[in-house]
Amino acid sequence: MSNKETIEKKELSSKNTMIEMIKVGRTYGPDITALSDISFSVETGEMFFLIGRSGAGKTTLLKLICNMEIPSNGLIEVAGYNINTLKGNDLAHLRQRIGVAYQDFKLLNDRTVAENIAIAMEVSYKKPRAIRHRVRDLLDQLQLSDKHNTITGELSRGEQQRVALARAVANSPRLILVDEPTGNLDASTTEQVVALLTRSNKAGATIVIATHDKSIYQQSKHRIMELCDGSIASLTRGEQP
Repeated sequence: MSNKETIEKKELSSKNTMIEMIKVGRTYGPDITALSDISFSVETGEMFFLIGRSGAGKTTLLKLICNMEIPSNGLIEVAGYNINTLKGNDLAHLRQRIGVAYQDFKLLNDRTVAENIAIAMEVSYKKPRAIRHRVRDLLDQLQLSDKHNTITGELSRGEQQRVALARAVANSPRLILVDEPTGNLDASTTEQVVALLTRSNKAGATIVIATHDKSIYQQSKHRIMELCDGSIASLTRGEQP
């Protein structure tokens, strides 16, 4: 059985839990605690909001989930795997199933918008025709069709933010992590971003969104976890309209 088939089989066997954290902590140096005693789970197919003030630990938590950082203590499982013990091809295949829209975008600023979005699909060996179709469809949804061949470094921050989101969802990953997706956007563009994430969620993706923007989570049925000084302050459900 190939590494890819092994990952897929393990994902199916993980039942209804996509993310599991048990007593997770993250410290930097001798006296900086970013996260402490974090325990929660996110169900497969759930949309989950992570809120809290700047410095509360939201970005650190997302980095731990996608293995950009290693916890100082505790257990993190993603799709049934202890993500911090995976290595080599197993880790690479699991990462292909995770899409991340970073707060600082991490785009290739000397490449075009289309090239940035296509990257996630190219590493999964999607057919060129399918890639071109998906790129154009995402740009249409985010009203960026006229930026298809624009060098990404020439875009505004709001445009770069939408490109980063398009890249994160392009390969239809099982898990999508989004850090402050609407921080540089007006109300109309925020609606487009929320609509894209909602469509991805309805298609089966598990989505975790770290945000300060109350407009995208207050009037929803989804769960909301608030961090305060690196600890869980509350875990509630939004007020469904």
